[in-house]
Amino acid sequence: MDVDVAIIGVPLDLGTTNRTGARYGPRAIRDGSQIYANVMQPELGVYDVELGRYKLAKTRIADHGDVSIAPTSCEENLDPITHRVREILRHRAFPVVLGGDHSVTYPVIRAYKNVALDIVHFDTHMDFADELMGTSTSHASPIKRASELENVGEITQIGIRGLLNPKDLFVNQAKKRGARVVTATEAIRLGSAWVLKQIPKAENLYVTIDIDALDPSVAPGTGTPEPGGFTYLQMKEMLAGVAEKGRIIGFDLVEVNPLYDPAGITAQLAARLILDFLGVIRERERRRGR
Repeated sequence: MDVDVAIIGVPLDLGTTNRTGARYGPRAIRDGSQIYANVMQPELGVYDVELGRYKLAKTRIADHGDVSIAPTSCEENLDPITHRVREILRHRAFPVVLGGDHSVTYPVIRAYKNVALDIVHFDTHMDFADELMGTSTSHASPIKRASELENVGEITQIGIRGLLNPKDLFVNQAKKRGARVVTATEAIRLGSAWVLKQIPKAENLYVTIDIDALDPSVAPGTGTPEPGGFTYLQMKEMLAGVAEKGRIIGFDLVEVNPLYDPAGITAQLAARLILDFLGVIRERERRRGR
């Protein structure tokens, strides 16, 4: 696999507890990315007029297709997701995972078995349920399950808000684990620079982005929307700063649900955030000589 970045789709929404349809997220994000295809140049990358420079220069990006999903339960699909990501890592490519609901994040992080890493988690919901409705694997539990892995260190959760973070089910579990929780109100009032100070420096960082961290006014196509989220520019600024906190070793973007956004603006927003984040990650690695 002679590529720098491998895109992997995980069309799974069997872990959803509210509105289904995130299984169509990978396809929608790919469709949303097509608007940028004609301006990408193999050697130069793409010119960002706001930055006044090209980004993603000499970056070989390949679509590695979708993980085949068994139509049974989340548990049946954990190993195939982990195996696909490990295949990407064996070839020294950088994985970008398109969800799917947020349950896919746990088997992705599990693929980094022997790599010590911290997690930065952008979301409305804390996703720290130990068990929900009789299952320990759903889109309400990926951070809880990932927190139990031996190689996972610090966890920082950013954008938390709303009425769907039960104290006993989520908050107490996160506090017990020692997670840093930054609410959406704190982040918006105090600004991106303050948010970034809450994230400890790390050798390796894995970033998981739930699209519902953004406000539904800009990202309506998601399964469990909640008012009071980030704008595109706020999210873009925070992601750029996260890339300076340590070496990003992979990221996912999940919970895009095109069934609730016929205009496709959520999927295009997701595609743009992926390109933005990849751009700053690649620039940081270039400066470090990697």
